[in-house]
Amino acid sequence: MAVPHLPRDWISVPFLCLLFQNLICEERSDIRDASLSAWRDAFRLLSSVPGFFSSKISQQLTLGWYTVAMMPIGIAIDTSNFYLPSNAGDGTLERHNVDKNMLAQDLSLVPLETILKARVATATALACQLIYWPSVAINDFFRPILVHYVDSSSMLQKFLAAIISEEWANGYERIFSPSTPLVISSTLAKELSQKTLMWLQGDSPPAYHEMTYALSRIHMECTALLQLFSTECKLPKTSIPFLGNEVDVTGTRQNCFTIETAEQAVTLHFNRLKDSLGRTKKKEQAVICEKRGHVVASIERYLEIKTQYDIRISGAFAAAFVGFREIPDKVSPVVKGIMNGIKVTVSML
Repeated sequence: MAVPHLPRDWISVPFLCLLFQNLICEERSDIRDASLSAWRDAFRLLSSVPGFFSSKISQQLTLGWYTVAMMPIGIAIDTSNFYLPSNAGDGTLERHNVDKNMLAQDLSLVPLETILKARVATATALACQLIYWPSVAINDFFRPILVHYVDSSSMLQKFLAAIISEEWANGYERIFSPSTPLVISSTLAKELSQKTLMWLQGDSPPAYHEMTYALSRIHMECTALLQLFSTECKLPKTSIPFLGNEVDVTGTRQNCFTIETAEQAVTLHFNRLKDSLGRTKKKEQAVICEKRGHVVASIERYLEIKTQYDIRISGAFAAAFVGFREIPDKVSPVVKGIMNGIKVTVSML
């Protein structure tokens, strides 16, 4: 692609699909970097072909790219829409040569860091599409996709959407050096900038979608802990509080189990049941108190993960807001988000 006199008709949608698949599925950083570089060059060259983007790259294809990039970590990547090149001779399919472990997203075989780096590289590539897309078509084409992920209850989806926003803002300014800021010329950029700032200035959510499984496990642990007072200490079943049948990480649904319910179970409810036993059942009480320690540790770990997710989103949203070059009325939330992100990065080194 770097040689001017060579033909470029082979730079097409199938080529882009193969590059995208390589970004999401490649473990080796050097191959991933080369794929990202080729993706950038391809979009730069295709941007000079009149009508190519509008006629060849549909919103459905783009949505498919986003769907793969935003899939929860730990769940196998859906390859049903992957491009599978065929042999010219007999028409048989030759499957894309990708790493099976990355496709499976198996954290016992692939480090989480490797998977996250692949997702970040993919998000950077998706930002490149925004950079070179015709400005008049950006809002209608990308708004339903990007706004959905920025507003998502998933930590990963919010994080990657922020990276796409930041890379779009920085890349557009670096490549085109526009006289008008992106937040002035693009209504989508303005909306994303406002959304990131609102999140930074407000309270963080009670939890994220990724924490549902952990809360379900804590629900079972709390229920089993309190039931021990009935099965082991022979307290009447009517004295054991009901903790709800369903879990709710958002804390917005009534009569559902939340992390606040869990904290009440190991403090208020636990102490009430324990005190009702008086000096009896000391052996059983010792066993139950030991079980309580394990549940308390699970709750503490849950809250630690929540804090880590908050910091990750805060840093990504702050970087995106800075990339859009807007000046907020109060800079402290933005500065705090950036500094927290730096602290986390340094602690991981």
